[in-house]
Amino acid sequence: MEASKTRRLARLFAPDGKCLVAAMDHAGFMDQPQPGLACPADVARAIARAGADAFLLPFGSACQCAQALGRAGLWLSVDAQPPLLERIVALALRLGADGIKCMVYPWCEDAPNSLADFAALAADCAQWGMPVMAEVIPGGFRAGTAARTPEKIAAGARVAMEAGADVVKTFYTGDPESFRTVTRNCPIPILALGGERAANDRELLQNVRDALDAGAVGVAIGRNIWGHAQPEQITRALAAVIHANASVDE
Repeated sequence: MEASKTRRLARLFAPDGKCLVAAMDHAGFMDQPQPGLACPADVARAIARAGADAFLLPFGSACQCAQALGRAGLWLSVDAQPPLLERIVALALRLGADGIKCMVYPWCEDAPNSLADFAALAADCAQWGMPVMAEVIPGGFRAGTAARTPEKIAAGARVAMEAGADVVKTFYTGDPESFRTVTRNCPIPILALGGERAANDRELLQNVRDALDAGAVGVAIGRNIWGHAQPEQITRALAAVIHANASVDE
């Protein structure tokens, strides 16, 4: 099964080992419409054309976007809770997904089974040679600043790795030196998540540049791509920073 996992990972990452993931799973959990995702296939087609290496999509959008993704990879975004847990890998295989992404909430009282559910999913993925990504949110989304320190984020990433993650998506800590605490503590590929809308394009690109310099292999960005006034242009800029080692000024 290692050969099949290797081949799938090669579709999710560029030949240089880096990746720009367009995260488009927000409509699956947000409590209001997301205008930039109203027509996911149109957005995905434009972003794929501009250089996205892979997409993060829930089941419905993955079905809608099958043709639009072109040669880009597909991470299927799932909620790994029983009873769906036992069917996730089979669903992903039938869909033609290259990997599976699941939220993980270490030390979250509201989701006490999160890590155990992820470990069960990771075991199923390992059996079928399916890469699995953990989106690690220490303490859950409502956690305070104590759960967002570099040390806590680093510990959360490592916990997910030990539970079976092949890739971790988690918060950028705000500066390269503190983010090295995360990448040095977790010896698997780390993707910095995009989070809230950046104040401007320079801030977004600088954060990506700094995360890469600190050891991230790429980013998984949503609202700062599909919510941007010019999704194709910002995707091209991000791809240049990630794959061509472009400076922010360039």
